[in-house]
Parts: sequence; structure tokens; C-alpha cells
Amino acid sequence: MVRRLAILVALAVAAPAAADAAAPASVKLADCSLEDSSAEFYARMRQVDGSERMSMRFTLLEKRLDHYEPLKAPGLSRWHRSKPGVGAFGFRQTVRGLQQGGIYRARVSFRWHSDDGELVERTRRTSPACRQFDAVPNLTTAVVGAEPTKVPGVTRYLLRVSNEGVAGAADVQVRLSVDGAVVDTVKVASLDPGEERELAVRGPHCTGTAASLADPEGVIVESSEGDNGDTAGCAELREP
Repeated sequence: MVRRLAILVALAVAAPAAADAAAPASVKLADCSLEDSSAEFYARMRQVDGSERMSMRFTLLEKRLDHYEPLKAPGLSRWHRSKPGVGAFGFRQTVRGLQQGGIYRARVSFRWHSDDGELVERTRRTSPACRQFDAVPNLTTAVVGAEPTKVPGVTRYLLRVSNEGVAGAADVQVRLSVDGAVVDTVKVASLDPGEERELAVRGPHCTGTAASLADPEGVIVESSEGDNGDTAGCAELREP
């Protein structure tokens, strides 16, 4: 699929050197618009010892599975250069035409040169991510085990509920069903992104299947609603 990315005119800024101990280069996500399918990044650098001129170049990165890959976009291949002798140099870069559902970052290469053009120092910085979708949770569950209790005919079922999304979830309900019948629904007060909890729910002895289901009433908006449940055969459960 052909990717069409538009690079807007950026603003270069010369500023006096800041008297602080911050890193000499940084890049931030200044704006991320779902409505405009755009991201705006702002990079800034300060002079280092022996440098007279500074330059920076932006590379747009798109998340693919578990890593980021660079994208080719008109206007992002050029180096932006400061005027000689300025104490600090900033550049604002806006990219339009981002794909719905994508996750993007900017990687900025920074270079410092002496007055005769010799490279004095170089470094890279990467911005926070611009997500082209609403930040929502994604709840999953699994039946991970079962164990007997001291009460005849009553089993303790072990469930795991996880939030694989990019936003937290509150008042998460998890339902246990045994052999097709609803047994109980328990509530988890909150789940942060990447967090998981193990729950113990008592129910009747399993003869066929045990099933777990997160958000059974469908009140939580998620990035995926198709992975909320899990069903395990009784023979699969580790019951001594």
C-alpha cells in the first residue's frame, strides 16, 4: 500500500543558551491529532564545548509488531542547520497523513560542528509515541487451574485477568461459568496497562468445561472485544 505522508513547513528557532544541566538535545511530542491524522514533534539542542554550528534531522518511525521501523516521507531526509554561534537551536516538525490505528515516534539525529566544519559530537533522541487511536484498555482472561477445597463438591478455580491495552481499566468484572452455568462474578478495582491479577473463585466440581469472561456486561470500551473470554476443559485443569 502506498503511504502518503505530508511534511509541513517547520519553525526553526534560535535562542540564548540555557544555564542548566539538562542534556544538550531532546525531542518531545508536541501534538498528536486523531482528527487531522497528524503528529507534531519539537526538537531542541544546545551548544557543546568546541561547537559553532548545530544540525538535526528527523526520521519518522512506525510501530510494527514489537519494534519500530523508519518510514520514507518527503522532507524528512534533509538536515536542518542553525545559524553560526547561536546558543540553542529548535525545530518544529509536523507530519500529516498518518494511518488510523498506527503508532508513530520521531527519531532525531543531532550533530555539532566546529567553525571549520569538523564534527564535534553526535547523538540521537526518540520522542514519545503518537497513537492514532483512542487509548483504551484490552482485557483478557484465562482459566489457569482448579484445586479442591475442604467442602465436598466445591472447587476453587484460579483465574487470571490481564489488561493488554494502553489505558487503565476500573471496576473490571470477571465471571466464572462451570459446565455452562454462571457461578459467580467478582470485581477487580483497577488494572493498569500491562497489569495482571490472579483470582480464586469457588464453584461446583467441573465435569465438562470451566470458562472465564471479563466485562461480561460489555460496559468497558476496549481495543478488542473478541479476547475477553477463555474456556478450559476439566481434564486440562491442574486438580490434584
